[in-house]
Amino acid sequence: MTPRQIALLAAAKLEHDGHQLTPADHREIERVVGEGMARRARYRQMMNSPAYQWMKPAPKR
Repeated sequence: MTPRQIALLAAAKLEHDGHQLTPADHREIERVVGEGMARRARYRQMMNSPAYQWMKPAPKR
């Protein structure tokens, strides 16, 4: 599912539960969902990258 679909689904669930959402609420839901997706992507990249290996710089001539 795309972040947009997840946000729309969350908004529909809240409206079904009796909440009235303003356009600002819809934007906030989309922002939070997008943030979560980006955070997961950054974490996945961090976990899949090779471990950092420091190497002493070569001496200058």
